[in-house]
Amino acid sequence: MATLREELEKLLELQEIDNNLRDISVLLKELPEQIRKVENQDISLQKELEEFKKTFTHLKIERRQKETELKAIEDQIKNFQTKLYEVKTNKEYQALQVEIRNLKQKSSSLEDEILVHMEKEELLKEKEKDILKRIEEHKKIKIEKQKELEGKINQLEQKRNDLLKKREEHVSDIDKLILELYMRIKKSKKDGIAICRVTKDSSGCICSGCYVYIPGHLVEKVKRKTEAVQCENCGRILSE
Repeated sequence: MATLREELEKLLELQEIDNNLRDISVLLKELPEQIRKVENQDISLQKELEEFKKTFTHLKIERRQKETELKAIEDQIKNFQTKLYEVKTNKEYQALQVEIRNLKQKSSSLEDEILVHMEKEELLKEKEKDILKRIEEHKKIKIEKQKELEGKINQLEQKRNDLLKKREEHVSDIDKLILELYMRIKKSKKDGIAICRVTKDSSGCICSGCYVYIPGHLVEKVKRKTEAVQCENCGRILSE
């Protein structure tokens, strides 16, 4: 039959296994989130490309509308210039000249606007190249990152399975009453620490779980190892 000292050492080993399992569980929750973040970056870039395409398409439509309007004005100018040779009076001639002058001003203004649109389109083409380049680069990074993270997940799952097997074997060798006490305390603690060693400083002995000084009579009980002793402050099992 195992001594209390041996049972407490087994609990400390069990706690180390449980701590490792807890750390693995935390990582297994965090890693899929990292994968989602990488995928979200991909979605963000695709949205940026879609918005760009909408802007670019709208700009091209506006330019084509202005080009159509310019063509109509140019045709109208030609028509009026032809009529100049057909008018009978000086008044009609001058009126046509005014119309032609106004149309030419409008035509010049439209030409300037079309040039501005063409310049904007050139700038947007460069921006499109930049977005497409970033998307392509991100695809490579995403594939590499996904492989890396999935590899880590597989490794952690394997490690967890190994630890669970080890834990099952370890638990079967611990006194049931002490194990029940350990599990009850473990569930009640946020950090999952149910057993901790007694540490010393110049003023006395301290519980390494809650860092509160332990009364002398409890320290003596811990040393005697005739019963499982719990910290009066945090309730954790105390061990030397």
